[in-house]
Amino acid sequence: MTIFRTNRTMSSDKTPERAILGGDGRWRLTWLPEFGLTSDQAISGLRLDEILSDPALVYDRMALAEATTCADRIGIILELAMVRLWKRMSTAIALCGFVATRWGRLV
Repeated sequence: MTIFRTNRTMSSDKTPERAILGGDGRWRLTWLPEFGLTSDQAISGLRLDEILSDPALVYDRMALAEATTCADRIGIILELAMVRLWKRMSTAIALCGFVATRWGRLV
């Protein structure tokens, strides 16, 4: 896992989700924007996304334990994170399908 950080954004090398620093000095995850987070919590949120997005970790008990810890750090339960990230992924896939059918195949 690599977290890329600037003064106002954090991103992962594994997923498209990001954390953005708001005007109030709190970090907001793109998949959980209603929570104002500390820098450490935002990193935990990005790590949580990485764990849940990696098919190789589905049956890894240690990875799931880490995911649960990351969810606890940002103040949510693991199941909420799973549902939120699944909804973002399914929305992105649906949007890609709409664009492809509306404007034809993109080359």
